[in-house]
Amino acid sequence: MIVEKLSHTTRTMKSSMIRELVASTRDIEGLISFAGGFPSPKTFPAEILKDLYSKVIRDEAAGVLQYGASEGDPVLKKQLIEWEGYDISASQMLVTAGSTNAIYYMTRALVDPGDVIICEAPTFLGSLVAFEATGAELHGIPLDQEGLDLNILHSKVDELQSQGKKVKMIYTIPDFHNPAGLTMSLARRKALIEYAIAMQIPILEDNPYSRLRFSGEALPTLYRLATQDYLNHEVVTEAVTFSKILGPGMRLAFVKGDEKLIERMCSWQQKVNIGPDNVSQRVAARFFEAGHMEPHLAKCCDFYRPYLQKMLEAMAKHLPSYIQYTKPEGGIFTWLRLPEDMNADQLFQQAIAKKVSFIPGSKFYPSNQVKYNALRLNFSFSTMEQIDEGMRSLGKLMEDFYA
Repeated sequence: MIVEKLSHTTRTMKSSMIRELVASTRDIEGLISFAGGFPSPKTFPAEILKDLYSKVIRDEAAGVLQYGASEGDPVLKKQLIEWEGYDISASQMLVTAGSTNAIYYMTRALVDPGDVIICEAPTFLGSLVAFEATGAELHGIPLDQEGLDLNILHSKVDELQSQGKKVKMIYTIPDFHNPAGLTMSLARRKALIEYAIAMQIPILEDNPYSRLRFSGEALPTLYRLATQDYLNHEVVTEAVTFSKILGPGMRLAFVKGDEKLIERMCSWQQKVNIGPDNVSQRVAARFFEAGHMEPHLAKCCDFYRPYLQKMLEAMAKHLPSYIQYTKPEGGIFTWLRLPEDMNADQLFQQAIAKKVSFIPGSKFYPSNQVKYNALRLNFSFSTMEQIDEGMRSLGKLMEDFYA
């Protein structure tokens, strides 16, 4: 009976296909998984956090175990503003329980059912779920080697506006893109900001990975460029998560943007979960205050760097020459482009039989733009031996496809 009472939104809502795929293969003994977006537990600063959680409860239990401010712990926000070096006020920042919540709150603040959101194709599955839950119309723009293809973006926006549709937001992951592993060039970042300012279309910059850079030169975020080079505090809103840095179990992220938008996003946070976890916020504040963050980030990069190198070497060694793949300078993913007639969803079933898993690329596209000839690999959660063995098995399956 209760199923018949479910709302239309609930009945048609997408679940996380990635979580379902990972869960469905979890009990396969000996599985080599490149599927999940899990950081390595070896990078978690467990001993430091254990000490800080104990001290926070010992010293501040009466405060942190009580209801907190929906906009986030002021002590943590002060530390975050100092860490990033921005001349902004606390009212321009919102602390959230993970960055997907930040994505959802901004979408709810800006988008009515039927409004258009522009995203990349492919893009982060969690954002697609959040966008579609609001009744938004999604249009994916392909990526080239410099990031979001602006020529296609311009044409698509012109087409949509000529149809009387409202383009409310552009969503992008400029650094070590999930799933594509690409990093948007500096020239492309500036051109995107200039276009968004001219067209008055807000940008949501999702930034989980920029601080996990193992080589190359760090680029300024869209938010930094917009606020410092273009003196515009409205066009870009940036979401930053601690999930890949401190640990996803802490459920902490923060978002910076226009004060009025942040206020409305905070209203949505009040409605959904009142506010993020007070204890973890204060622990994070003490982590920053004690000067742990920069040394910790350096350790994370030192840890992941050889795993990325091993993945690139194993792909070059074992995969057929017709397989194209990104060579990221950081993050935790690489993206494989297959021949047009090779279906990654079918390849996934064959790979599972060989005890290797990945995420088929079809899961990362808006539902009306699905492509099947790509897949995502994660290199942060496997051993060196598993990476080599897994790529050998995957390469053999690809070669057998044309046998």
